[in-house]
Amino acid sequence: MSLIKQLWLAIIFIIVLATGGSFILSTLSSKNYLEEQLQMKNIDNVTSLALSMSQMQKDATTLDLLMSAQFDSGHYRYIGLFDPNGKVLSERVNAKSQTKAPSWFIKLIPIKVQPGVADIQDGWSQYGSLTLESDSNFAYDKLWDATIQIGLWASLIGLVACYAGGKILQKILSPLDEVVSQAKAIGENRFITINEPKTNEFRAVVNAMNSLSNRIKNTVVEESSRLEQLRFQANFDHVTGLMNYDYFIRKIDSSISHEETFSAGVLIVSRLSNLATIDQALGHQETNALLRRIGDALNNECKNFPSLYAARLNGTDFAVFSNQPVDSDSLGTQIKNVLVNFSYTQQESLNANFLTVAINVTKADAAENLISILEAAEKFITFIDSVLDKMNNKNRNTLHVINHSELTKFKNDDKDKWQQLLTSALDNKRIKLEPYPVIDQKGQLIHFESPVRLQLVPDGKWFCAGEFITWATQLKLMSRVDELVLETAIELLSNGADPIGLNVSASAICNPTFIEKTTQLIKQNASIANRICFEIPEKSTFDHLTEFRNFCSQIKPLGCKIGIEHVGSRISRLGELHDIGLDYIKIDVSVIRDINNNEANKTLLRGLCMIAHSIGVRAIAEGVQSDNEIATLKEIGVDGMTGPGIKLV
Repeated sequence: MSLIKQLWLAIIFIIVLATGGSFILSTLSSKNYLEEQLQMKNIDNVTSLALSMSQMQKDATTLDLLMSAQFDSGHYRYIGLFDPNGKVLSERVNAKSQTKAPSWFIKLIPIKVQPGVADIQDGWSQYGSLTLESDSNFAYDKLWDATIQIGLWASLIGLVACYAGGKILQKILSPLDEVVSQAKAIGENRFITINEPKTNEFRAVVNAMNSLSNRIKNTVVEESSRLEQLRFQANFDHVTGLMNYDYFIRKIDSSISHEETFSAGVLIVSRLSNLATIDQALGHQETNALLRRIGDALNNECKNFPSLYAARLNGTDFAVFSNQPVDSDSLGTQIKNVLVNFSYTQQESLNANFLTVAINVTKADAAENLISILEAAEKFITFIDSVLDKMNNKNRNTLHVINHSELTKFKNDDKDKWQQLLTSALDNKRIKLEPYPVIDQKGQLIHFESPVRLQLVPDGKWFCAGEFITWATQLKLMSRVDELVLETAIELLSNGADPIGLNVSASAICNPTFIEKTTQLIKQNASIANRICFEIPEKSTFDHLTEFRNFCSQIKPLGCKIGIEHVGSRISRLGELHDIGLDYIKIDVSVIRDINNNEANKTLLRGLCMIAHSIGVRAIAEGVQSDNEIATLKEIGVDGMTGPGIKLV
């Protein structure tokens, strides 16, 4: 039973006890008072009548008339005249007396009054005795009326007391709602804090729970910061602040493997061909300053264009990768100009010389030419390296563009064509969800990752999200795609499908209309809500944190699960999610790839798992490929795995 119900029962019990006790005491007091008054009346009346008879002639008729006159003038039940031997000389009895009080009331509260008795004198001798008993039915009427009145007043006072007590209780317990909400939130792994109430007992509880929430938050924030430092030390160049070669390769691999967002990209590699000459002329310190300026310039470009990330591949080679389809010539020129503008030296005659190569990267190329995407990324780097070697080092700040392949079957400038194809596919619901298992350490299914596929042409190829999502966004069709994906998932789940993980775009969590339609659909299909998992990319989560919090607050109460995918590049901000109530995080393939041979990433992953577990969140590894990776991930303590190497037994 809840505390509020118990307090209400206690208040009602106290009010009933108080009013009931007051009611009983008032009734008994009235009874005693009436008994005393009747007793006095009996004594006074019989004494007065006996005195009158003593002063009269003792004529039987006269005495009988006097008794009749007295009996008729008052409420009496019995008047009797007896001789000294106790023989009845005359008597009057009221046999028709009635009362409005019910019989149970008379039995429950009997009025017991002794008759009044007085002697009648005849000179110096006793003539007889007189007995008088008042009619108690009159007293019962008065007592019944008083009892009814007291009962009504007691009930009214009780109701007023209940109302007033309810208001007072509501005011006293108003902080309890927040305390209960906080307790429920902590039970749901949302470690929130609330203001301290004025009530001492509640304040103690809130202080304890706030301390717990703050301790969890501080632990997550501190560990996230430590892991961010570890990630930087292991994966970034200490001079330029750019990604190192290994991490850059894994990031390209990670981007290409995200089929829901990637269709094509561009890789730019630029070689500082006269670095040795600069170092010899300027010295180590000034050369490092030059490299830092180059690194800062490339990092600023990446901040201005979120689809870009940059690396220092070795001493002389710098690289920029775009995970979105762009014009390779334009991007190559842009990066070349940035490098030239920020590579000035103290000696005007000593200018940095950059040889730059741009090449298109497509998912189709990786799938066609190589067994694994990782090998594809390495092949592109090796290929570009050979091109740079063949370029004439005497050329100054040159750009070479390699038209490696078409980005897609349909030309990117054919906007009307894409509008027609996407609209047709959505109108005719040529959509499906491709299931990929996510399993726990015991091999049991957690859910199926279910990226969307669209068939742009009837009976044609099924396109993955990365191949059409850019156009769907530009043509403002993403809301329709998201809604159709959700409807498809609900239909599958209603037919008995296993739990499904749905990719949710940034535009979806920022769209109130989509959230409203989603909540309506889930409420209409409440039985399958706990088998729907919404997955939001890490980038979308932190770029739209307020909208993401609102999305979680609307969806979580319905029973759905919410996770963040591709976690890895913003580890330092994980502490901001301690109060949201996430169900799981999926750690990016850039951290997972070749984890069995990477001690730094092992340490990083252990820390990520610790952070996740400290806030009650599952840690799931993405992009798992080999048995060695699986064995290492189990040893580290991840809760789940997914990827090409994961099969559902």
